[in-house]
Amino acid sequence: MSDRDDIVAHAQTGTLPVLFVERLRRHRRDELGDAFRATLTELHNNGTIDVLEPAKNIASSPIDQHQFFTVMHIYSDLIPSLEAEVPTMLAAVKALTARAGDDGASGMPNGAFRTWAEQGDRAKAMLAAVDPAAPEDSAYVFIGLQALAKSDPTDALTRSLAYLEGPHAPSRSAAGKAIGTFALATSEARDTAVAALTAAAPTADDNSLGHILTAICEITRAHPEIAPQAASLINASIAQVGDQAIHQLSLELMFHGEELGPEIVESLTAIMHKVQMASQGTLTNIDAAASKLINHKRLDEALALVSPLIAAHDALTSMETLDGTSFALRQLPPGQLAQVVMGWLLSAERNLGAATLALAGDHHGGAPLIVDIGDTALALDDADRILLAHRAVGWLFIHSITAASLLLGLLKGASEVATHAILDILFDPLLINYSGELAECLTERAKTAAEPEQAAIANLLTRLEAYIEGLRKAGRIKELRPSERERLIEQHRHHRSMQEAHNAAEKKSVFLSIVSRSVLLYGNRSISYFKGPDGRTQRNEMKLQTFSHSIESPRLDILEPFDLDYTLRVFRAMRKAVP
Repeated sequence: MSDRDDIVAHAQTGTLPVLFVERLRRHRRDELGDAFRATLTELHNNGTIDVLEPAKNIASSPIDQHQFFTVMHIYSDLIPSLEAEVPTMLAAVKALTARAGDDGASGMPNGAFRTWAEQGDRAKAMLAAVDPAAPEDSAYVFIGLQALAKSDPTDALTRSLAYLEGPHAPSRSAAGKAIGTFALATSEARDTAVAALTAAAPTADDNSLGHILTAICEITRAHPEIAPQAASLINASIAQVGDQAIHQLSLELMFHGEELGPEIVESLTAIMHKVQMASQGTLTNIDAAASKLINHKRLDEALALVSPLIAAHDALTSMETLDGTSFALRQLPPGQLAQVVMGWLLSAERNLGAATLALAGDHHGGAPLIVDIGDTALALDDADRILLAHRAVGWLFIHSITAASLLLGLLKGASEVATHAILDILFDPLLINYSGELAECLTERAKTAAEPEQAAIANLLTRLEAYIEGLRKAGRIKELRPSERERLIEQHRHHRSMQEAHNAAEKKSVFLSIVSRSVLLYGNRSISYFKGPDGRTQRNEMKLQTFSHSIESPRLDILEPFDLDYTLRVFRAMRKAVP
């Protein structure tokens, strides 16, 4: 049976979608698929069959959802070349998008429909066919205006302004969104659009306001000369924006923030600071926007975007929600990363201190994170150096090498008084608690360090040897040794703590979400069987290997845990003295 006969037979029985799946599932982009679609288009356009009828009834089609998306892709290919009345095509496209639901590909038929509507007077007919007051028709007002702008941009702008000034919220929202996509080739058109958007903003609902402000950003992106007017409109709307508008503007900042001027980014940043912690999608967009700004060498603007949010919301201090920003910051050159760390610690904001700790904890690699402040320290006065040293140890205590690298950098250009204060903090509580890895790191650093850092490190190591020797002289004091019961209690507490941390880590594991778990009760190898391509069972043997990990515990966490905890809390809360 030829393609033509097969298509006609299935059209008569109402099973065209089933035929689409059978014939085009693996041939959508090859010659067979092209020939099949050409035959479909020809038969529809000469009136032999109605390809759109099955689309209008797709909700009741027996095909499953996976097969439906194959059918939807085929209709998206066919629609631009089909001849049909606007109401018929509109009904078919609506039915396809309705069955697609919230899937990311659900807008494909609308894209094809826009291409179809750009031909002849179809855009005007479509705008006449849709209901401007119906929320479900808002997308088609937008599509119609975009299609009309291809052939008659003046009429498209005029109709958009009429919708924008009209009484129906859905069409106002669509019109505001559409204006942002118009070319606006003349200064008169731009002035008219900007004036209309400015006039509509004060009384707009939140969804429409989001589209209006996004439109002014898009116009500014294409025509930077209107940036002052755009910034003025955005700033005037800050008190008015709600969750929907904030989300729409977060998308604009995420996709195009690096193309917008500083004054527009500053205005959008002020709006982003109103985001609610429950709006996780918006926070994800803000994170992506900040990371893009960092990658485009606009670090100060990225920090202005995220730092106040972190300072205001405890939920962001772990940097998990802002993981893209955290990664981008860790990729910065050492000098810029040091400036970020110093700025957050000197801000005296508790949440920014906690974010600095998270930033250091997210560092991965064979070596600890080194904060190399270089000549940046020369701009600090002694009071700031001492404050920064205290807050660095307070927040980065568990990352001793990271904290020590920052403190050693503060020695450059410091007075004698500040130098002694910084070295005292580096020794106690940092070095006496981490006399293993940190002492080894300082020993290696002293080999290449210049004066006065080399002498300072030598002095620190000498003091450490004397301190440890003093501890040894006391020997074992029987009365201070914990009892067997106390040791068992502590072992149980430690085991339970480690197990809880292990379980929490497993929940975030990518690998455990895609593989199954097997527990080996004995032996030193794992044997499994699987079927190869030829159907034969094959044996797979995997020998088990050992691995280990160690972590150095702070010495005073055992000797004087309460005193150590109090000291670190004081360091974190320290502020600069006010004269």
